[in-house]
Amino acid sequence: MTTAQQQQALDEARKAGIDLDLLDLNLSMSVGERWRRHDEALALVEQLEAARIKRDDAVQPAPAAHR
Repeated sequence: MTTAQQQQALDEARKAGIDLDLLDLNLSMSVGERWRRHDEALALVEQLEAARIKRDDAVQPAPAAHR
């Protein structure tokens, strides 16, 4: 692939919405660092999900009594 072709491919990726800066950042980290950041993000998602469930449980109406 020529330099011009590489630049064209990068330009097309940017136009398609690919965040090349984020890709570069992630690839600059070690595998261990990427795993650590993934685990931290996963823990945050799990905390948010638990908070959502707790909130939803608090606002659920009580079951109606059958007559």
